[in-house]
Amino acid sequence: MFKTILFPLSLLSVALVLVFSWKLLGLPPEEQLIEVAYVYFEKYGLITVFVSALLEGMLLVGIYYPGSLVIFLGVIFSIGNTVLAVETVATVITALFIGYSINYFLGKYGWYRLLLIFGLKKPIEEAQARVTTYGARAIYLSFWHPNIGAFTATAAGILQFPFRTFFIHAFIATVLWNSFWGIVVYIMGKASLKLMGLPFIISFVSLWIIFVIAKSLYEKRKSALNITPSLIRTDVVPNDPTRINLG
Repeated sequence: MFKTILFPLSLLSVALVLVFSWKLLGLPPEEQLIEVAYVYFEKYGLITVFVSALLEGMLLVGIYYPGSLVIFLGVIFSIGNTVLAVETVATVITALFIGYSINYFLGKYGWYRLLLIFGLKKPIEEAQARVTTYGARAIYLSFWHPNIGAFTATAAGILQFPFRTFFIHAFIATVLWNSFWGIVVYIMGKASLKLMGLPFIISFVSLWIIFVIAKSLYEKRKSALNITPSLIRTDVVPNDPTRINLG
């Protein structure tokens, strides 16, 4: 059963590293970042969103750059303007996909080793284990968060995942997850900013683990209740009264 919850546990460990790195570096509080993001969004519009999403989707940079906050705010600022909201989400999708592709090539050609001095060895190894175990499914299961998706994309490159396969699944996953978050943010407004905190991540992963365990227990119980077929020899023909015995 431990193997089934290894994936969400590894995602949780990466999320904890991201949160504590932010606090360790003493980066600005959320309120201050919102003010700065609003100024830049008013001045540069979608360019701010594109640059933020691109940096958020790149390995290492995304850990120390509050791209998710700027992305959420971009959608929040567009509330009331459906066209702008769609353009914002499309911009995020494009930028993140470019970032993920860069990570893939960092992994494929070994350039990621230059980043190991920043303490990324363990998260990258965990990402490799996820890709090895789940294959393309690891992309869909981790692209819900740009930073975690960056590790998965890098691991796919390290493991020489076929680029065509990575390209297709990464693009679909990026579109699906960011469309989902875009809709959620547009509906919730500023309240959606609470979804970015550690409590939400812990709750999300905890529910995931509970679901996986419950599913595993259900399948085991269902398997145990199945009636094992009787060992009946099918090669023996029943006595037939019309059959003539020549013995």
